[in-house]
Amino acid sequence: MRPRVLTYEAKGQGRPVVLVPGGLTGWLSWVPHAERLSAGWRTVRVQPIHNELGFAGRPGDPDYTAAIECESLRMTLDDLEIESADLVGWSGGGRALIEFALTCPRYVRTLTLVEPAAYWILDRLGDPDPEVAHLNEFLHGLAGREVTEDDLAEFAALAGLAPTADRARAHPAWPGWVPHRMALSWSSEQADRPDRRPAELADIDCPVLLVVGTATAAWLKGVVAALADRLPDVTVLELPGDHACHIQHIDAFLDAVGEHLA
Repeated sequence: MRPRVLTYEAKGQGRPVVLVPGGLTGWLSWVPHAERLSAGWRTVRVQPIHNELGFAGRPGDPDYTAAIECESLRMTLDDLEIESADLVGWSGGGRALIEFALTCPRYVRTLTLVEPAAYWILDRLGDPDPEVAHLNEFLHGLAGREVTEDDLAEFAALAGLAPTADRARAHPAWPGWVPHRMALSWSSEQADRPDRRPAELADIDCPVLLVVGTATAAWLKGVVAALADRLPDVTVLELPGDHACHIQHIDAFLDAVGEHLA
């Protein structure tokens, strides 16, 4: 598999803001944010390869890597003639932007990371977490195969989107998650575990806004805490809610983003 320009939608005028989604609903999750941000910024929603092909029902390609994800975003910014942008990522999108900021720093003016799913940081800090180990085993077991609704329910619980797998189907977002569940088939070890050390996070010297929900999974709070300890220029915003706190409290989130971008 080779990197390529991602599917994208650009709206508005001004300084560019690029929105990178998480693993389930993909770029649809950013629609309400993009509508409002585009009043003051050139706002770009991108659809990563794993989101696009997963929504089309394609199982994960074993050749898909974090490097392909990173290079595809770089190619997309070049296609848009964007030399530097404010980059916003949720979950898997946040993890991808950490790698992008380390690989292509000249493109990054600021970062906003909503509960980035960079659990590799916890693994490599040498403090094993049983919840992270279970998540790794579960996600990597989905790579390249059919993802069932039972798999989706378990992922929702592990990712802090639902309190338990049994209650996931009652979540208001469940009907939107189901058609995107094959995107989880792209979460192979080579796709979500870049060859990095936590000490390298200190090289991300742009301003970073970290966003975390009060009711999210403990491991996600751990990732945010680890990043807050290692990034040189960081602000942490805590919002009520779970892994989707930036959707549940969109006004507070966008107010904070506006201040951060200014």
